[in-house]
Amino acid sequence: MSRSHRHLIQIVCGVLLVGVISGVFALVAWSDQPRIRYASLKCVYRQIYNYQGPVDVVIVGTSRTKWGVSPEEISTVISDGKKPPEVVLNLARSWRGTEQMFQEVKDVQAERGIKHAIVVEYSREGDVVATSQRYYDYYPDHAALVPVEELRTDPELKPREPAYLRFRDLLELGQLRVDYSLDRWLSGTANANLTIPAQERPVGVSDGCTGPDRTLNNAANTSWAKQILKNGRAWEKRKPGSWPIGMINSDAQRQTMKEMIVWAHDHGLQIYFTLMPRYLDPPASNAYLASFQKTFGVPLLVPPKEVLAQLNHGGYSDPNHLYKPGREIYSRWLGEQLKAGDAAN
Repeated sequence: MSRSHRHLIQIVCGVLLVGVISGVFALVAWSDQPRIRYASLKCVYRQIYNYQGPVDVVIVGTSRTKWGVSPEEISTVISDGKKPPEVVLNLARSWRGTEQMFQEVKDVQAERGIKHAIVVEYSREGDVVATSQRYYDYYPDHAALVPVEELRTDPELKPREPAYLRFRDLLELGQLRVDYSLDRWLSGTANANLTIPAQERPVGVSDGCTGPDRTLNNAANTSWAKQILKNGRAWEKRKPGSWPIGMINSDAQRQTMKEMIVWAHDHGLQIYFTLMPRYLDPPASNAYLASFQKTFGVPLLVPPKEVLAQLNHGGYSDPNHLYKPGREIYSRWLGEQLKAGDAAN
């Protein structure tokens, strides 16, 4: 092969390489659009981008909050009869992922504005199996759902991990982002996320992504009760609950929560953290609540024993989730806490 032919091949390969790299960058930039990012959370997209007007309270969390908190009930309680009523959004979805929850809050602020408060479900440490990305509190589609620039800060959320593991995770997030972007471009899964004209968007509506209740599973509740209340022990006799705070695999969750607190204060917003109860959970101990307050500088909202007792009598569809009867009880209690917090401030 002649030298000129080699040079020609090298030039063509170089052009192709530049083209591929440019294409990848363009694809990832395209995927930063909210309608693409929220391809797997269409209801959340709709609440943020197809409604309009400021939001008074934004609630984020896992499936426990999704089925356990009624935005309409919260609005009724905190509005206390005033017109128009306060606007409350429940943007909770299944699975953990505090970083992604934070992104939902920031997207609401950027698109619609938040006037009073954000409510964030706190997942107690030790509840997640130490496998795959769930080990670090990632939402399953985390790499696709947050803007690319947010991925760069991922190593900062795990300060106790070795540098090579943080670098590995960063590379994996980058690879996943490219994979998700390509899939959404080829499959058209984000096509349903079309922003409707402003004049057609609802205004001043409290809403969320609860959807139909989960099927009532009495067998699961009965089985859970046998595990928890061994030897016929009464629920009322359970000792107050205390769970770990400070586990290394929960560093990202704690770091993100601290960032959320600073962000909320910077935006003049109140921030509340809630511990969603499970069937037959004991009340939280004073020592546990004090440890949370010491760690984060804000209190943790946990229902008192009398509210837990009401929830335990027909409030759960399964051991982990409330349904309509329990949702109304819990939401009234939570609404009162938010109203009291607002009055205190």
